[in-house]
Amino acid sequence: MKIKETKLLQNQRLKEICNDKEVSFESIETLLDSVKTKKLLKRNNYHQQKINDVIEKAIK
Repeated sequence: MKIKETKLLQNQRLKEICNDKEVSFESIETLLDSVKTKKLLKRNNYHQQKINDVIEKAIK
């Protein structure tokens, strides 16, 4: 139960930081997920492609 509570608190804090810095929470969440995938699957190319996709989406 403690792990779930900690995860919720971390997500809330991340949302607050994103709002303060005017950064898209969804973009940050996508990048964090890609890092998890990279660590699990050891796929560097996948992570780099996700970073590029998020940056291109933010620029448009």
